[in-house]
Amino acid sequence: MTHEEKVNYMRIAAGVAGMGFTNHQLDLLISLYDVIIEKEGMTNLQDIIKVEMQVDERELINKTNDKTKNK
Repeated sequence: MTHEEKVNYMRIAAGVAGMGFTNHQLDLLISLYDVIIEKEGMTNLQDIIKVEMQVDERELINKTNDKTKNK
């Protein structure tokens, strides 16, 4: 399953549960969950910061792409 599919499925589950999240929040949640599972709970601050930076970078790229499409 792709990362985008996981985010979309989490969006559906959150909606059913009556919780609202932004795309950025869902991306961060799925990304952190994946790294915690991958490392079997043995994550450290460096892992978390790396994930946060990757999510922030993806958000910036998506915003830039959206602006370019709207021109």
